[in-house]
Amino acid sequence: MERLARLAADASRVEYFAALRAAIAEHYLAEPGNPYRESGRSSGAERWDETRRCIAEAVDRDGSFMDVGCANGLLLETVSRWCLEKNVAITPHGIDFVPELVSLARARHPAHRDSFEVANAWDWEPRRRYDYVRIGIEIVRPADRADFVRRALARSVADDGRLIVCHYRNAGDEPADVVGWLEGIGQRVAGAARAPGVEVAWIDAGGANGRSGARASHGGNRG
Repeated sequence: MERLARLAADASRVEYFAALRAAIAEHYLAEPGNPYRESGRSSGAERWDETRRCIAEAVDRDGSFMDVGCANGLLLETVSRWCLEKNVAITPHGIDFVPELVSLARARHPAHRDSFEVANAWDWEPRRRYDYVRIGIEIVRPADRADFVRRALARSVADDGRLIVCHYRNAGDEPADVVGWLEGIGQRVAGAARAPGVEVAWIDAGGANGRSGARASHGGNRG
């Protein structure tokens, strides 16, 4: 993490992602076999539930769910379980730029191992579009965050799909007004949720910057 902390504010995108990849690999892989640490936390199941369950609030029907920055696949596993509690089924897909984490995600989701790939969230070229795409805006440079949202909507979200925008913060950091920030960059927010250390807001593609398509309210797992 020290290399990332020492990075100059005007560091290039290449330098930023190199430092971020090294920091994530160092932190997430420090305790092999600890699924929470391998997904960025080390506080255990109770804290995980408290701080991540809110993401499932954005899922209101069956569909494909792409987790951008999926780590070891734990978030997809638990969001799937939380959604099933309300009779909603998702199929997991994920990308991460740390190969060891993608291997862990494939092992966690053996029936969907081909749905996980090594890729950088910024320049990823999706093979298809998804009903739900989750991104964390803290994984790109602040100057790139607005374009990151726009690129995700344009490249990866189905015409009647939903982009789930998260911001995770460390203890002592000021809360981020994700809803206000999204509205400030011209996005129409369809809903929001929060938990300790997490702000979540979602955008329906049909209402984002004039995108065509309307969000349907039907079920049926579309894989």
